[in-house]
Amino acid sequence: ISYHLPAMGGLTSGISFADSGAAGGSDKTTYGLRYGMSAGGADLTLGYSANSTEATTVDIDETNLGLKVASGDITMILAKGKYEASDEDRDNTGVAVSFAMPNGMTLGAYTFKSEDDLDVGEKFTRTGAEVEYSIASGLTAYINMDDYDYEVTAANHEGTPTADNGTITQLTIQAEF
Repeated sequence: ISYHLPAMGGLTSGISFADSGAAGGSDKTTYGLRYGMSAGGADLTLGYSANSTEATTVDIDETNLGLKVASGDITMILAKGKYEASDEDRDNTGVAVSFAMPNGMTLGAYTFKSEDDLDVGEKFTRTGAEVEYSIASGLTAYINMDDYDYEVTAANHEGTPTADNGTITQLTIQAEF
């Protein structure tokens, strides 16, 4: 079952409920809203969503909040999320910015961090940059450079994960017909 409120100015919102059928099952409730407006030459969009799924031991709860600001050739996005479940209590934060250049190239950069408060010493960070270039109509090249670091200092419910870090560079050519 879902219900979406009629748009009121720049505000849209909705709620849904899914019954899993069996008593004690995994019923799910989700709601979200988005507000968009233009001010001083910039477009602002604020979004929020929440999701809760019943579970036999601990409910699974997720929330996400995001803000997008676009002004001319510059776009910035800020995001914050939370995930709670059995042996999980993750906080996520991300920031991204892009700049569209007049020569058909777009430059972007981001950073992301995730920490699990229940798994001692578990943290993931990723930082990267992207160059997008329109070669011709329907043909685009992307170069991505990412640096990541996964830290973990203790065992969790899945055993002892392996810490990892590194750099990834990737070239993608996209063709659209």
